[in-house]
Amino acid sequence: MALNALFSNKIRTFLTMLGVATGIFAISAILTMVNSMKYSLSENLSSLGNTTMFVHNWPWKNNSQDWFKFFNRPKVSYSDYLKLKEGLDEVEGVAYEVSVMGQTVKGDGKSFTNVVIQGVTEDYVNLNNLKVEEGRFFTEIEIAGGNPVCVVGTNIATGLYPGQNPLGKFVRLGGNRAKIVGILEKKGAGIFGGSQDDGVLIPYMYAARNYNMNRRSVDKMIMVKAQKYEELDYVESEIISKVRANRGLKPGVEDNFSINKQEMLMKQIDTIFKYLENGGIIITFFSLLIGGFSIFNIMYISVKERTNEIGIQKALGATNDFIMFQFITESVVTCILGGLLGLLVLFIGAEVAKSALINSGISLTIVIEMWDVWRAIILSIGIGLTAGALPAWMAARVDPVIAIRAK
Repeated sequence: MALNALFSNKIRTFLTMLGVATGIFAISAILTMVNSMKYSLSENLSSLGNTTMFVHNWPWKNNSQDWFKFFNRPKVSYSDYLKLKEGLDEVEGVAYEVSVMGQTVKGDGKSFTNVVIQGVTEDYVNLNNLKVEEGRFFTEIEIAGGNPVCVVGTNIATGLYPGQNPLGKFVRLGGNRAKIVGILEKKGAGIFGGSQDDGVLIPYMYAARNYNMNRRSVDKMIMVKAQKYEELDYVESEIISKVRANRGLKPGVEDNFSINKQEMLMKQIDTIFKYLENGGIIITFFSLLIGGFSIFNIMYISVKERTNEIGIQKALGATNDFIMFQFITESVVTCILGGLLGLLVLFIGAEVAKSALINSGISLTIVIEMWDVWRAIILSIGIGLTAGALPAWMAARVDPVIAIRAK
């Protein structure tokens, strides 16, 4: 009887479903977006491993209050790197990286602007899990001698030399030429922009000869990877003691550098996403509130329109519980259908988003968790029960004598 009542008023039922569908789609889309971003970031970080530490002048934490202090810290130097490279035990590798921002790369009459050129040492490719798709990485002799060679991202390679084999060709970095010896595996753009596909790697000594390493815009970092997670604290203490000794810091003087770990960044990311989730839940609450009110209003009108029908059912022996159950069933079924409609739109939107991301070259995995699907269905049932309870109770309380004479 409840289903017959719904299908006899198809347009009204559909319009009522839309209110719930909008709310369910809103919360599911927000949670999917947050989960997808969190998954992609975690995947990128996990590729570095939880045994990798980054020595930098800035800490990976909320540093707005101490911004001036961290800004004025000395950046990690090549001598800091050599001290760690020569003196650290229980490590898989130590790498030094300098990033020169906003450079122009030219080749074969074409150019790329705003390119990040990174001067690196030999362990950099392994510690970052980079894969050279064509050619090779730098040799120790090339790195030590600062030879004019480079490894480029796929976008740089194909953009400068379309339809050609870029290996062995030359690119102009500022006023100097470097030979392409390797091309990195294509990875796609990150969700916040930037990609190794648009980057250029050169030996550190070559970068030091051709760029001013003392400019504030040149970023410097040391990467250290411990052999085992259990040895992380020991390696960290060794890094602190050796960098302090290299910088001549006396006992009691605060460190003027930071050692950053993956878990620190993950905590910051979790905090940011928690704020996003809470904001999304607040927005969704109002969407579901509107949907709940629309269900309540429609059910209230339905009770008024079917007063005569209720009277006839009671005259035929229907109990108050039966009447109440009938109207609550209508409300819940309407909400479930609305929730399923919202989920259908979500899945269609996810497929469209996947295609758009692939076409745009952005590396982002769309993640729809099963718990979010069940949560949407449970929310739909909850809205149906809440919004339909009062109209159903009103229908059950109708006086059969008065109701049977209503028109």
